[in-house]
Amino acid sequence: MKFKSLVALFLLGLLTACGGGSSNPDPDPDPIEEPEGEPEGEPEGEPEGEPEGEPEGEPEGEPEGEPEGEPQESNFPRGSLGDNDTVPDVVCTQTVNSTSELEDAVSYEMTPGTTLCLADGNYTNLEIQFGGIGTEANPITVAAANPGMVTIGGEVGIRMSGEYVVLQGLIFKDGESASSDLIQTRGNSNAPCNNCRITEIAIIDFDQNSDSSGKWVHIYGAHNRVDHSWFSGKTTRGALLVVDRYIEDGVDPLDAEIDYAQIDHNYFGDRPPVDGKAYASSGDNEYEGIRIGTSDSHTGDSFSVIEHNYFERIQGEAEVISNKSGNNRIEHNTVRNSYGSITTRHGSSATITNNFIIGDGHPYAGGLRIIDDGHTVTNNYIQGARYLATTHHGGIVLMGSDGSTTNGYQQLTNVLVAHNTVVDSVNSLNVDGGQKSTNPNNVYLVNNIIANGIGPVITEAADGMPGSSVIAGNIFYGQSFSDSSSLTSVDGITWLDVAFAADMQGVMRATGSSPDLTAAAADTGDFAAVTLDMDGLARAATTQAGADDDIGGNPVRGILNSYDVGPISYRPPMTTPHVAEVDVANYAFDEGAAGWTLVDAVVNTNAAEVFARGASVEVTGANGRASQVVSLTANTNYTLTAFVKGTATLAADVGGTVYRSDVNSSLEYKLATVSFNSGDATSATIYGEVDDFVLNYAPIGEASLDGFPGADTTFWSVYEGAGIGQVQGSDNSAAGADGSVKFKLEDATEVGTPRISQVLTGLELNTDYTLSMYALYKKSADVTVTMGAFVGETDTVLASKVVDFEDLVAANAPKGDDSFRQDTLTFNTGSNSTITIFAEYNANTIIADGGDAGDTEFRVDEFALTYEGAPAADAKAYFDEFRLVSHASLAD
Repeated sequence: MKFKSLVALFLLGLLTACGGGSSNPDPDPDPIEEPEGEPEGEPEGEPEGEPEGEPEGEPEGEPEGEPEGEPQESNFPRGSLGDNDTVPDVVCTQTVNSTSELEDAVSYEMTPGTTLCLADGNYTNLEIQFGGIGTEANPITVAAANPGMVTIGGEVGIRMSGEYVVLQGLIFKDGESASSDLIQTRGNSNAPCNNCRITEIAIIDFDQNSDSSGKWVHIYGAHNRVDHSWFSGKTTRGALLVVDRYIEDGVDPLDAEIDYAQIDHNYFGDRPPVDGKAYASSGDNEYEGIRIGTSDSHTGDSFSVIEHNYFERIQGEAEVISNKSGNNRIEHNTVRNSYGSITTRHGSSATITNNFIIGDGHPYAGGLRIIDDGHTVTNNYIQGARYLATTHHGGIVLMGSDGSTTNGYQQLTNVLVAHNTVVDSVNSLNVDGGQKSTNPNNVYLVNNIIANGIGPVITEAADGMPGSSVIAGNIFYGQSFSDSSSLTSVDGITWLDVAFAADMQGVMRATGSSPDLTAAAADTGDFAAVTLDMDGLARAATTQAGADDDIGGNPVRGILNSYDVGPISYRPPMTTPHVAEVDVANYAFDEGAAGWTLVDAVVNTNAAEVFARGASVEVTGANGRASQVVSLTANTNYTLTAFVKGTATLAADVGGTVYRSDVNSSLEYKLATVSFNSGDATSATIYGEVDDFVLNYAPIGEASLDGFPGADTTFWSVYEGAGIGQVQGSDNSAAGADGSVKFKLEDATEVGTPRISQVLTGLELNTDYTLSMYALYKKSADVTVTMGAFVGETDTVLASKVVDFEDLVAANAPKGDDSFRQDTLTFNTGSNSTITIFAEYNANTIIADGGDAGDTEFRVDEFALTYEGAPAADAKAYFDEFRLVSHASLAD
């Protein structure tokens, strides 16, 4: 067994980030829909002028602090990750002592074999344009005389052009880009650089005071490499590193030059949300870590490779890596504590394999999002996906298509998803991401493991599994099978607890208690067999499902940290995180109540009630509370988040001022968010309790109208008949369930008002109630319904409202499944503790020819009657994964 030293499952909480949460004016942001077109324009011209720059004291090359919880050593010996884990030796042919000398010495006609070095020191301002026609044996190089011992700030702009041109060993820190992009492999009248290399550089906290958009590294040309470098602290718009597939007007992308770019062994860190927020908002776009290609050129092939890179705190938007071209490989990367997913946004035939994606408690962490055709998705390990309120992100998301061939969502088809492991995740497998017009199809879903899934393991399942697919050898387990009552089992998916436990790195693996995990033999079409596992070891002839084949041996690949990548000759200074996590002890209750003060509260381990990892805290009644004192820094902005269920209040008491968020969600967990400034306070009490003023629900029998007219008629009175009109059941549903009520006329002689109604008793007197109902008409007739309440059990109207579906659409009323829209009516009960709620059909248009009665159909569903008041004495609230972070701004 690999990594034989296993620790108890609860230690997983110690091995991931503790504490944290964040500010977001939109705490459950909608999925990011990308804009039509992208600001991927031309550079703003070549750098101008020759700023002076002299050494300014000792160089910076030592760390300024390490990430909390990260081991101070590599997981793999430096130089061991692949056959390209090396950097060139720097052998200077000329050394200069100022940036002005360097600017004077370089040109676009440098001699092959030249290595022009800058002496050790700290410098200000550098704008160079250099290159020439080097060779593989004799490249043209600009380098630090001693890599890591040269630091440059001020205004910096670098343009490289020619063949076999190298930039090596320089640290760019606390400066500004001199033009749109900091480094471009294009210059000399926009001539690209081919077979060029950027290695062992560091870019740290550049453009901190800029509002402009630009890239730090913009790759043009073919066979270029960015390796063993360090990128941290980019706050501005524009993907950090871009492999540009710029195509001139009129050129077919299929005829464009292929990139063959190589991006490997790099560190990408601290890519915070824009404007000092704690979490990205739904409209934030162009803040990726890496992007390969563009939407308008995605049909062409790039054949680029992104491998052995480490990403942490890439939190600017929903895509950590954005694939927008064909035939790329994204493999052996580790992503931690980041927002969103690795995404094949456009382009076909990507290979996404052996990646480790760890959420570390980030409440918007994703996994893999798959779009377009021909992809190979294998041996990926995904843990802790948390983007709960979205149809676009989760463990593995198979996106639906809108039929687009350009900026939209292409058809997902002919995709291999095999031998992946997803653990402790929400939306573990989304089979119709985005609910778009065309479902994924022709998927080889083979030998995957989903363990300890949060909520429904299979989501967006109302239309079933992808059609024309091979499904075999999968082992799934979680809180429920799917989010649709119509999908309770699937041939090729075994519902079984795999009894994983965490190894010393927190990776979940099989134990002696695990059941037989032998993989199934399955047809995978033209896709090659999966012969290695996530540790880079050869799979046995009889292999196991999931990413790990538990056959023994020392891993040669695996989860990375910041010491496994980046410059080999030196370690760059660390960025102070822009979004910094505050220590919250036992933030996910993995250690029971340790670190918390509980009053009328317990740590609940009932699988039906907890959010994640087997434990959540349950608080009961008006006096119940789960609290903890945390340390703050004065005059700092903070955001607290937690996943909550029930009649819940999440709050922070900061120097006697309480900041709170109230959530009433009786059926499912939601993310609650509280933001505040600490002022003079250096500590706060964070807590969860039952909301003292809540949205209460009056009991309505069969409010969802599922299966009407069966059990529903026990609670609902139905008024229909000859000459009146009909009340029937419908397969449509506002909540993805099993039905609704349909009103219709049979012929032109029916002019009545069919109706459903239900008597409700025990209501509060003189209290404002809100009646809500979802409505839908499917045909073209001008028909409406009236919703309302009668006094007692009479026909005297207490309050009513005409519901016009077109008006609801125009007002963008809340939308349910099947295009239902919600309408509401608020009224006061006065002296009435008993009322009768009703929905009554209004036939505004009669079918003159007595023909198509279907044109009069109108559907209603999902009734609710609510009021605000004190919670019941036994009201409960559940909390999990408290997270507190500091950040720059509380502004929207």
